[in-house]
Amino acid sequence: MLDQIAIRPPLPADHLEMAALIERLVPRYLARDLTEAGIALVRENAQAGVIGARLGGLRYPFWSPVLVAVAGSRIVGFGAVRHDTHITQLHVDEEWHGRGVGGRLARALIAEVKHRHPLARAVTLNAAAAAVTAYMRMGFVPVGPRLQWRGIVAQPMEFRLARD
Repeated sequence: MLDQIAIRPPLPADHLEMAALIERLVPRYLARDLTEAGIALVRENAQAGVIGARLGGLRYPFWSPVLVAVAGSRIVGFGAVRHDTHITQLHVDEEWHGRGVGGRLARALIAEVKHRHPLARAVTLNAAAAAVTAYMRMGFVPVGPRLQWRGIVAQPMEFRLARD
């Protein structure tokens, strides 16, 4: 099943589908621990023009790398790193949950971080409550207490990088 999935950098035409993917995830997954302000912030930043500018490096050149998971011609997930070692986005379409797409995206992003920043010691992320268990299966561990920022509640986590 995972051999059907291609991991690649996004094309400009992918941004609309990436924005729609986030919007589909908001009601059931992303909004669980968010206040109304947090939900509004997620929706504002997930608009196609905004997410496209961020993920395309136009507005935020420090968001790199960005990768999409594609099944056929459909975007089924995507992930992005900011500030060299922090996974800021990792989303998988609900129909593809539990099939290893998130793990593949995370491993690909981690490999890119290791390649681009060979002295990095860890890759970090802030997990939504609904995603903590999945990230733990990927090798991330909680670090510190849950945090709240502008209505968004998340658990800081890290993946320790092994040095060859």
